[in-house]
Amino acid sequence: MNSVVHEFLRIVGSPFANSNHEPTTQDASQFYQYALKNRMSLLYLDALEKIGRLGSLKKEHDKLIDKHTETERAIHRVSKMMDRACIDYALFKSIRPYREVTVDIDILTFDSSYLEVVRAMQRAGYVFLGRGPLSTTFQDSEARIDLDIYDEVGVSHIIYLDKDILKNFVGNRKLSNGDVVRSLYPEADLLAVIAHSVLKEQIYVLSEYYTTLYYLAGMDYETLSSFLSLVSKCRIRSAVEVHLGITALLHWEAHGFIPVCLMRLLKKLDVNCLEPARFVETGFHMPYKYHPITIIKAFNEKLGEEKARRSFASQTFNMLNPKFALSLVEKVFHHLSRETY
Repeated sequence: MNSVVHEFLRIVGSPFANSNHEPTTQDASQFYQYALKNRMSLLYLDALEKIGRLGSLKKEHDKLIDKHTETERAIHRVSKMMDRACIDYALFKSIRPYREVTVDIDILTFDSSYLEVVRAMQRAGYVFLGRGPLSTTFQDSEARIDLDIYDEVGVSHIIYLDKDILKNFVGNRKLSNGDVVRSLYPEADLLAVIAHSVLKEQIYVLSEYYTTLYYLAGMDYETLSSFLSLVSKCRIRSAVEVHLGITALLHWEAHGFIPVCLMRLLKKLDVNCLEPARFVETGFHMPYKYHPITIIKAFNEKLGEEKARRSFASQTFNMLNPKFALSLVEKVFHHLSRETY
């Protein structure tokens, strides 16, 4: 295993394995840049604080804690606004099962009129930034954080998670400051994180590794079974198989074992041989880009779902618009060239 990944994972530990490595002062700063690239800066600094090795990174740690506090306030503000407006919604991919600073806040709307939701956001004073085929972006000017309001979960016109299935997995969730908001259940939120990683971003970053582990650590047998059932209903098995396979491989290499709950899931799923083999060949380089065959297989599986199939047709129709087609090609090239997201 790449020594950087190995040491980093041992420093941060996992909900199943305590941290068993202390970095030097110089290494701690270098690893922070690695944490930033893997979208888990606060989790890393929290790990350093626990072992008393923050050093010069203390100011950055304090800044991130303040940002985390502001983000939770922004989440509570928009949640209260939607409750007052009687909007049926759920936060997703925005509240991690550990303390972390998110770059934006994602909200999925259900039975409410999407146009009315957009108007409610504007009436509440949120700054309109732009609109895509399936979502609209606003900004909370107080916290200076973007809010993506989704009509459907997808990329471009393609819907990769059916919200009509997800709406049965919504409940209250308490933030670290004590405020209560509506969010997807852990099994549904984990599925959304995995789908976003494989189908939209097509990159595995270590924040997803820790999100998976922390969610699984809090799931009982019934919830694990619910997760597997949801995987089947949403026709996203191949994406989940490859994600869990890499997660298990990372934990084994860093800590010498695979958590029991993760093993239970893997036994119920097929083994994806392509990505783990490539992952080893790259020296466990992170962030890790999925192979095009993996992406094609995952999207092909979605063709078995009616709503997704209709969205593929919509995507094809919109490709006839030269402006849209050119924009899509530019985004694809950006995806292929970037190291992280």
